[in-house]
Amino acid sequence: FYTFLGQALCLFVEETNYKSSLSPFGIKMVDRVSGRPLHIDISDLPMKKGITTNRNKFILGPSGSGKSFFTNHMVRQYYEQGAHVLLVDTGNSYLGLSQLIHNRTHGEDGIYFTYTNENPIAFNPFYVEDGVFDIEKKESIKTLILTLWKRDDEAPKRSEEVALSNAVSAYIELIGKDRSVTPCFNTFYEFVRDDYRQQLEQKNVREKDFDIDNFLNVLEPYYRGGEYDYLLNSDKELDLLHKRFIVFELDNIKDHKILFPITTII
Repeated sequence: FYTFLGQALCLFVEETNYKSSLSPFGIKMVDRVSGRPLHIDISDLPMKKGITTNRNKFILGPSGSGKSFFTNHMVRQYYEQGAHVLLVDTGNSYLGLSQLIHNRTHGEDGIYFTYTNENPIAFNPFYVEDGVFDIEKKESIKTLILTLWKRDDEAPKRSEEVALSNAVSAYIELIGKDRSVTPCFNTFYEFVRDDYRQQLEQKNVREKDFDIDNFLNVLEPYYRGGEYDYLLNSDKELDLLHKRFIVFELDNIKDHKILFPITTII
């Protein structure tokens, strides 16, 4: 269509990636003197000068100065260049961008977690798309359950950590073999209550080394019928490891002693 040269150049800049950055990621900016379009990583210069050795960013400014506006601009462009973006926010600053990506990917990406009474935040830490649990995934599950079990300043004993690690590994082995077992916290709880209890008895594991009844009692609120039974038993088959744009909106639970730590760990 017919237009003026200045306006045409604006469109041209948006459709062209000027690879001026040292790193593979950058954001579109412009040289304020010459007006030349740039594609830069704003960490390049401080790294080149030796001021910092990483690309972490700290954005500081008073209310209304544009922190969220800039961050939206930056993470949108990073996402479009293939980056994985995870945002933990209070204030709903990234709802619009998340919805844009969600619609553009037909629901495959742009995952937005927030807590409301009608739709409480929920996860399934035992679900993976490919069915493969690597060491990192197993450790994250163990850390999550330890946090639920040993809250506050109570440190777990080494024997308790070993017993829990064995329980997680045995349960993962079970769901790998038996497809009738739905991976979730409910079936993990039942596995520990029934099958794993028998394994402990066969190994003569003493109660002082691993008190299974105490374990089940403390975790009962997260099991079927408990106060937080929804939290770790989401029926949405969602593997967050394979999503590239995820937002956790924690405004409604930032002061909650149970929901906030669990959500941040996940």
